[in-house]
Amino acid sequence: MVRGHAAGMREWSEGMASIRFLSRAEVAALMPDHKALVQVVEEGLAAHGRGDVVLPPKSHIDLDARVNGHFNILQGWVGASTGLAGVKVISDYVDNWRHGLPSEIGVLALMDPATGVPLALMDATLITAARTGAVTAAGARHLAPRAPRVLGHIGARGSAFYNIACLAGLYPLEEVRISSKREETRTRLAQLVTERLGIKAVATASVEATVVGADIVVEATRLERPQLLIEDRWLKPGCLLVTYGWQMATDPATVARAGKIVVDDWAQCCKGGQLYPLIQDGRLTRERVHAEIGEIVAGKRPGRQSERETIVFWHRGFAISDIVVGKHVLKAAAERGVGTVLPMFDTASDGVDEVL
Repeated sequence: MVRGHAAGMREWSEGMASIRFLSRAEVAALMPDHKALVQVVEEGLAAHGRGDVVLPPKSHIDLDARVNGHFNILQGWVGASTGLAGVKVISDYVDNWRHGLPSEIGVLALMDPATGVPLALMDATLITAARTGAVTAAGARHLAPRAPRVLGHIGARGSAFYNIACLAGLYPLEEVRISSKREETRTRLAQLVTERLGIKAVATASVEATVVGADIVVEATRLERPQLLIEDRWLKPGCLLVTYGWQMATDPATVARAGKIVVDDWAQCCKGGQLYPLIQDGRLTRERVHAEIGEIVAGKRPGRQSERETIVFWHRGFAISDIVVGKHVLKAAAERGVGTVLPMFDTASDGVDEVL
């Protein structure tokens, strides 16, 4: 094995190929700062909005009835701006905190779509949390009320800090309120926000205390079954509600009265997630959805048009965001000689192709 091999992202020449492995610590060292991260993710959203992607639906290995966990498989290709294909496998195990492990653990493989040669395999746990927060912030850039000051965050899961940090990179937040099922997680997150971002952060004991008066509300819960957590009457008129927990926690009344409903990918929303029950019973249709966020980022549809409109942004997350962030990380790794480069094959000497 060779460390720091090659200056370019492509670790192959005619008949030979290598793959660059990047650990979580290496990925963390190569990640862009929060403002740049939002810009990177917006490039992927805009490509999606232009239709310059291939995005099959997510698939799942459902083990919830056996081990209270499952695997999500995300795949896609991003066109001219990125030129890479990718597949991410990420687990979601609710009880991992009992073992000192993140609830979500993933790997991302990036491939050259011109030849099918694998280019990289990297930890995607951090990438998933970071790109999720960046999508939240990208949506807020186009959908939040002018100069938001108070953020209410429900849930202290892995992506929670990145939601807050990426939003703080866009707006001079004065207060962040955090609620979660477990007191220790919301208290710890509030401490991190104060220490690392220099923003007043308060751990609240109720969702109501978190939501009332907030300009932006983010729902990032890990409910095991649907539960009405965010009552419509608590929401400030004209606020932005960002929601992406798997089980429905949002008041249907909020969706019914929203001035705009924005999603990341309608086809994937029709497979499950936060507002899926409303799709199932016909209360949420494609005609009711104002736009996919990529259409807004690409300039094809308007974002917020009035300070009075309450907007709901539901993002499920997709491989396009993982791929564009992964490309940034891989490019930086190749330029700095970071990672472990492992030989995949050499058709001139290994003889395997003779029987393929």
